[in-house]
Amino acid sequence: MWSGCQSANSGRQESNSARSTLLPSVNEQSQKTQKTPNFDSELSLEGLDDLPPLSPLQPVSEEEAVQIIAAPPLPPVSFTLRDYVDHSETLQNLVLLGLDLSKIEKQPDAANLLLRLDFEKDIKQILLFLKDLGIEDNQLGTFLTKNYAIFSEDLENLKTRVAYLQSKNFSKADIAQMVRKAPFLLSFSVERLDNRLGFFQKELQLTVKKTRDLVVRLPRLLTGSLEPVKENMKVYHLELGFKLNEIQHMITKIPKMLTANKRKLTETFDYVHNVMSIPHHVIVRFPQIFNTRLFKVKERHLFLTYLGRAQYDPAKPNYISLDKLVSMPDEIFCEEIAKASVRDFEKFLKTL
Repeated sequence: MWSGCQSANSGRQESNSARSTLLPSVNEQSQKTQKTPNFDSELSLEGLDDLPPLSPLQPVSEEEAVQIIAAPPLPPVSFTLRDYVDHSETLQNLVLLGLDLSKIEKQPDAANLLLRLDFEKDIKQILLFLKDLGIEDNQLGTFLTKNYAIFSEDLENLKTRVAYLQSKNFSKADIAQMVRKAPFLLSFSVERLDNRLGFFQKELQLTVKKTRDLVVRLPRLLTGSLEPVKENMKVYHLELGFKLNEIQHMITKIPKMLTANKRKLTETFDYVHNVMSIPHHVIVRFPQIFNTRLFKVKERHLFLTYLGRAQYDPAKPNYISLDKLVSMPDEIFCEEIAKASVRDFEKFLKTL
């Protein structure tokens, strides 16, 4: 039922910014450069083999002792990662990429994970993978602040999860968008991703394409709890009285309706359906009403009622759609819908 697709390769150019210097292009191999020690210019290279090995117990003169600059000791205990930045190349580089330490350090396992990782060995390969996936340099900081634990993932497992999504006909642009919106997406196994896609296709009785479009627009459906989704499906069907095809239409237009607050949904429906007398089939055409603050709906409806213009039946003259009721700014709403001034609207609101 699902058809596979092949992953596309994309080349990327590197900027000259501080962040880009940390990340070579995807085609560049990650290699550590060997640093050549600096010796006195009077010392010839031929004489290096004759030098005796230095011993840590070798005595030094007073003149040599005062010239030794010791690095400040690593703090034994700290409540902030900032105390470790001067001692950790990994933290320094991640900060340059935009990692927000003030948010990271609130997680109890963050310090232990990041401080034990080597930037060259453990981190750079993950960063290159993310860049190849479509995460831009200026998006890495936000992504890593939310999911720093991706550095504990095996790179091959990450690639396998991307390959799975590609096999389900998610395009490279789709996957990049999903990962940006739901940073934990690639931290879930192929089995879980497959189960989630199957759940939404079966529970909502959607086609493969509509299921794919749904999770691209709201990828946290694949990573968040399913309980709000199950509860809202019952609310729409049993409490609010919508048919399955009506629910399908609404959630494909406004995917957030699947995870919206139950109380907000019921209060909005109760006012629109029972107070404004708008039937189900009209609400279905404009599900944006569930994504609007209820007080805004009430204010404008009461103002139109006061003016004698609250007419929401499309079969009658002077029809006002729910879309126009809630989507227009006050100036346009007053001028085109209410046929009144903004000042009149503001004066009316003070009487409520």
